[in-house]
Amino acid sequence: MKLASLQTDLAAICGEDYICEQPADRQIYGQTPLLAVAPGSIDELSQTVARLAAEPLAMVPWGGGTQQSWGRPPNRPFVVIETHRLHRILDYTPDDLTISVEAGLTLGALSAALAENRQMLPLDAPLPDRATIGGLLATAMDGPRRLGYGSARDLLIGIKVVEATGRVSKAGGMVVKNVSGFDMMKLYLGSFGTLAIIASANFKLIPQPRAAASILCRAATPAPLWKVANAIAVSQLTPVAVEYVEGVAVTGASYALAVRTEGLPAAVERHVRDVRAFATQFGVSAEPMRDAEHEQLWAALNDVPQTALVAADELVVRVTCLPANLSTILTEARTAAQHADLPFQSTARSLNGVAYLRVRGPHPALREWYTALLNAAPQMTLLAAPLSLVAELPAFGSHVPNRELMQRIKQEFDPTHLLNPGRFVV
Repeated sequence: MKLASLQTDLAAICGEDYICEQPADRQIYGQTPLLAVAPGSIDELSQTVARLAAEPLAMVPWGGGTQQSWGRPPNRPFVVIETHRLHRILDYTPDDLTISVEAGLTLGALSAALAENRQMLPLDAPLPDRATIGGLLATAMDGPRRLGYGSARDLLIGIKVVEATGRVSKAGGMVVKNVSGFDMMKLYLGSFGTLAIIASANFKLIPQPRAAASILCRAATPAPLWKVANAIAVSQLTPVAVEYVEGVAVTGASYALAVRTEGLPAAVERHVRDVRAFATQFGVSAEPMRDAEHEQLWAALNDVPQTALVAADELVVRVTCLPANLSTILTEARTAAQHADLPFQSTARSLNGVAYLRVRGPHPALREWYTALLNAAPQMTLLAAPLSLVAELPAFGSHVPNRELMQRIKQEFDPTHLLNPGRFVV
């Protein structure tokens, strides 16, 4: 391969200003890409992928760069394909509550555009002003409000992707109740860009709530907070988030439970009243929060799992389990951290069975903690780790369900393994 010739061809497709050789700010676990290229349209993206596939060269999709530490490092030289120029709103019909956007649009920019019509896409993500729609779909990033509104899987109604050969394909459409054919969209969610590069996505939207509030419960130990969460779960309340938080300064306590309610004013006030009653029943303090204080709390909690800025001695993981098992797993994670003398931080969707955990300390202690947690939570994803550990720790847990099926799908979509090679389970 002649790199100069490749650069010339890519410059003819995307423009010379959007080609960069060996960009140091696009490293992934110390590996610098051969090139970074930023297509300005879906057609340019298609041509770029086709040209790189002709070499063939490995390709790493790059949105806001907020989740590039997830999984494993690339296993061979690669080219970064940036999507930040793909930031347009393609089709927005407020009366139909649907929207189509390019994959490089940030969640923050999309939220601002929808707010003009008092509508929202209720997805939460760390660093929303950097995190792109394509990146959120590729990693299946979730947020606290998945309890009330579902995850991206529930809100996505259509998708357009560029396959490993450069071919553009699509699934779904702009109709909310689309039931025709096999639901191909779901294959790309959480595939880490290994099946295709997401080019655009269509979503169903939701009107902004008329009222919103939070109830922040604090306790000296975790047990009463889990009792409050369980009481909410078996009640007739429908909060949009019930987040268990540990070791996070914004809550003002070592252990906290943040409950978020949205909807009609009367319903919001009922949630505030009933959650405070549950808290009193179990000896927990409960503080209502509204307006700016409410928004600031959730903005801070959303950023807790971020991996864009990670210390050299920090480890970040995502745990998924049955909701009934979550408190037990968090207890084991906390105990293991205390045994290894590591500061421990967590934020967990207490009624969904998803938790994000952070620890910091010497590398041997981090290895010890990770190994102990792996026994308790075999389905775990490594989101960030020190360079010396990332190659040896199992990035996707000790048990990957349906691995053989996933390998067959990967072989069908990308037989030469050009898309994000080595970074995912297949």
